[in-house]
Amino acid sequence: MNAPPPLPPRPPRAPDGALRRALRWLVAHHVFGSLVIVVFATAVIAGQVADRTDFANSELAAGVEDRWGAPVTQPAPSLRYVHSGTIFTELKPLPFDRQHVEVQAKMNYRKRGLRYFSGFDFTLNADYAVVNRESTDIDVAFIFPMEMDKSQVLLSELQFLVDGQESSLDLGEAGNRLVWTGRIAKGATSRFTIRYRARGLNSFVYRLDPALPARDVRVHVAVEGGENYDYPSGVLAASSVNTTADAVTLDWAFQSLESGVNLGVILPSEKTFDAMVGTMATRAWVPFLALLALLAALGLRHRRTLALHETYLLAAVYGFFFVLLAYLAAFMNFYAAYALCALGLGAAVVGYVRWLFPKERLPVLAGLWGATLVVPTGAVILQGYTGLIYTLEILAALLGLMVLSTRAGVRAFLSDLSPPGAPPRDAAPPAASTPVTPEAS
Repeated sequence: MNAPPPLPPRPPRAPDGALRRALRWLVAHHVFGSLVIVVFATAVIAGQVADRTDFANSELAAGVEDRWGAPVTQPAPSLRYVHSGTIFTELKPLPFDRQHVEVQAKMNYRKRGLRYFSGFDFTLNADYAVVNRESTDIDVAFIFPMEMDKSQVLLSELQFLVDGQESSLDLGEAGNRLVWTGRIAKGATSRFTIRYRARGLNSFVYRLDPALPARDVRVHVAVEGGENYDYPSGVLAASSVNTTADAVTLDWAFQSLESGVNLGVILPSEKTFDAMVGTMATRAWVPFLALLALLAALGLRHRRTLALHETYLLAAVYGFFFVLLAYLAAFMNFYAAYALCALGLGAAVVGYVRWLFPKERLPVLAGLWGATLVVPTGAVILQGYTGLIYTLEILAALLGLMVLSTRAGVRAFLSDLSPPGAPPRDAAPPAASTPVTPEAS
């Protein structure tokens, strides 16, 4: 009886897949637990600084407005008229023939916690003119709205001129407007000038009457103490802008407008350090993974794997950097707080890792801290150079790996990591053996 044909040889069982090996490596180096520690710490502080009204248990925005002012909205004045000597039941609107407004503002930043508020002191000078085109003299009421809270903006030095002569304004019945009444002769032009000083917060908006046409409108806003400006929602962009070091001027000029518009600006601001800390904390988990990878490389080099508590301690200190920075910066200069945290916690981490790897050089350990914390957080501070900073860091890492790969000690170390039975990288392939034939034997 013929024996059954032998089964084909079973292919050798492949070693564990790359994914399983990667998972084993992550577990062996305590990556998951340490990453949870960093993510938890950074998520908590990022949420705190993002919710500015709750950070450090203070109602920041409301407190600043109560003490230092509020956003300023100044509606344009209006004229209402009747023919002199007539009985009337309703005043008719009379558009101005000229509206020239000049605002001189000086920034007076206010710091609460991590946030700088754009406080400013300003002087408003406004000049209005109107021509009586009616067939008779008219009696007019000049109404100047005051929508802002006078206790917040500290309205002071109010001055009102009619045709160059100082006059008085009466507070309206509602308490939110100033009123002057008088007469304009037939064919005459009357000129009204109003001036006051006040303070504001964040923005200034001049609002024209949307129901009336406007002629010869000019608004000039000059800001001293900052140059990064923006426009509030619904505001028409300036006709011309001139920016210099630490100052910005904006001008709006229109010969005629069929309906009123809003003109204004969001005043310059200091760097928003709360947003910077929040951005640093949100991105922190990525460079922390790089730190774990570098520590694992040191462990392979020195034949020592970090224990669970050692990895978790390093993760806790890394995450605590952002917590300490946020609270220190709330009570001192941000850059001083940043330097103190980076140097102080950096010295602690470098000293601890040096204790774990006594044979490692200090410059290498300091470089680990700088590359995985100082460089990423510095890129957030230098927002205009973020891409360049990361590009240079990656380039430095690539060049460093190229240099290391040429060293005999590193090459020997990599050979030791090769699987058992694998030929050395520099060894020549084995020569093919010549089969022995019966004739040759």
